[in-house]
Amino acid sequence: MSYRHLTLIPLALPLLATPVFAESLAEFDTLVVTATRTPTNINQLGSSITVISSTDIERRQFQTLTDALQDVPGLHIVQSGVKGSQTSVFMRGSNSDHTLVLIDGIEMNDPSSPNGAFDFANFLLEDIDSIEIVRGSQSVLYGADAIGGVIHIRTKKGDGKLKIRGKAEVGMHSTHHETLAISGSTGDFNYSATLGLLKTDGDSVATEKRLAPGSTIEDDGYDNNVFSAKLGWQPSSLFEVNLTARYIETEVDIDGGFDFSGNTVEDPDATNDSEQLYLSAEFKGNFIAGVWQPTLLLSKTDIDRKNRNNRVAITETLEKTDFHGEKTKFSLQNDLFLFDKQILTIGFEYEDEEMDSDGFTSFGDIGFGHFIISQNTDADRQTKSAYIQNQINFNDRLFATLGARYDNPDDFDSEVTYRATASYQITDSSRLHSAYGTGFKAPSLFQLFGFTPNNFGGAFIGNPDLDPETSKSWEIGIDQSFWQNQVNSSFTYFRTDIDDLITTVFTPTNTTVNSDNVNMYGIESTTRIAASSDIDIHLNYTFTRTKDENDKELLRRPKHKASIDVAYRPTDKMTLSASLLHTGSRKDVDSAGSRIKVGGYSVINIAANYQVNESTRIFTRIDNFGNKTYEPAYGFQALGMAGYIGIELTNQ
Repeated sequence: MSYRHLTLIPLALPLLATPVFAESLAEFDTLVVTATRTPTNINQLGSSITVISSTDIERRQFQTLTDALQDVPGLHIVQSGVKGSQTSVFMRGSNSDHTLVLIDGIEMNDPSSPNGAFDFANFLLEDIDSIEIVRGSQSVLYGADAIGGVIHIRTKKGDGKLKIRGKAEVGMHSTHHETLAISGSTGDFNYSATLGLLKTDGDSVATEKRLAPGSTIEDDGYDNNVFSAKLGWQPSSLFEVNLTARYIETEVDIDGGFDFSGNTVEDPDATNDSEQLYLSAEFKGNFIAGVWQPTLLLSKTDIDRKNRNNRVAITETLEKTDFHGEKTKFSLQNDLFLFDKQILTIGFEYEDEEMDSDGFTSFGDIGFGHFIISQNTDADRQTKSAYIQNQINFNDRLFATLGARYDNPDDFDSEVTYRATASYQITDSSRLHSAYGTGFKAPSLFQLFGFTPNNFGGAFIGNPDLDPETSKSWEIGIDQSFWQNQVNSSFTYFRTDIDDLITTVFTPTNTTVNSDNVNMYGIESTTRIAASSDIDIHLNYTFTRTKDENDKELLRRPKHKASIDVAYRPTDKMTLSASLLHTGSRKDVDSAGSRIKVGGYSVINIAANYQVNESTRIFTRIDNFGNKTYEPAYGFQALGMAGYIGIELTNQ
């Protein structure tokens, strides 16, 4: 059976079914917070939501956030090479900067990146309790960066007696990965702290078929160190304080881009370094017999990135550039339980974001002398916002949310967005859900004022005349369960229309422009089969169609994406997993900026876990089992087959 036929299976199963609440049986009673900002049963929501649990992460042995998101419906991951390389997410065909990423309520998107997006490459899953992915516009609750959706990462909270956990893993390419974590609680206090290290020699980002003359293939290594801590204090049922900190330090080897013939240049001393700091203080109250439950959140995001490249030969590039992004946010959320079966949420936010860059790039002398471009960008923005939402339970079968938001950035006119969702339990085995919302996004600071060199001796120059993007999106779907909940399926149609979409124009002087109108629409289909008490099968398929005002597809958005994940428990102590991810062909740009078609690819990953006893687990996995050679993005080669083995010890 061909991979093309395999992709049709998840699409066909819901049509054959009669009848699901969510994407797996385990989600029937799952409470999620991201979609409404209050704990809500997933089956009462009109939005499309995927929840990745710590159990999922352990079973499939995900190392990074990129690994965990690969087969989420509606998402496409683009990683420009091996581990640590720039990684973007396109949700339902929207731009990478249309997905807001949070960790325990802290916004992680980088104000200094070209489009203000989050780089998914450097997030390790050392201490993660769950990941909630809400697809579709969430601008009413989360503002400018959430036209495509929200990914909210929640870390583990300490509870009970002191727990110490250590994990060590080794593998191909001289890879080693270690974790040390402590957690627990005593009296009114709870605590957790985690230290993680991932180091690998990696493989070459460059593809041999497009290697520049004179270049020699060399490995591109990667180092990632992370420290996280979470402290909580709850002296009574009326008051709670939570403090969160996360620090990430990375270094990744990169190559020198493309030469003037469009070939990839190997560069053994070019690196990208980063330091990321995320801090928050959360104060929660429960007053007037539970009628008023306020949450005050103060958060800080601070990201430094450094690009370094020494010159060995006169023809090589010399680079020393620095980027700094900073975001400070104050938010007050008031949950009001004034009426029976209703939750009224009123919130106020103030955000200050800043970015600056400096340094220079000196391009190699190929007969015309050295060409030098300096950088000096300094910009900031302050935004004031207010929102209101009402969650209504009409009759324990029909649930709805209605909301609106007011954003007032200091460099653009104010904007009002709104959203409505509904979930109707038709029968015990069938649920209809729908959502409609508008969105607003001001251009990033870099898109407006940025100035940076590119690989061709030219530069990107920001466009201060850009208009904000505005969007309208809607979805409708049905969830069904049948055969006594042994099969659960979901089928959703979605559409998003964006006016003034900001895109990059590839000319000798690159810049950003507004497109008149861009449409994205498609289908998400998921099926979970409990084949037996020991075998679970998860399938999903996403069809995405994107087109601009000239009826051209947006770059790096595959029309077809499908995955199959099988979990088998041969004994109480062992779990075996196998997954197949298929990504269809898509449009990209080559080294000259011309549009090209990039072929699809299919990747198989397998994993095994064995619980020796209560305190010892051993595990092994093989990524890219078939050693598939493919390019997630034009000119950047993905990692080939790699095997790993490890052990985890706890004091329980």
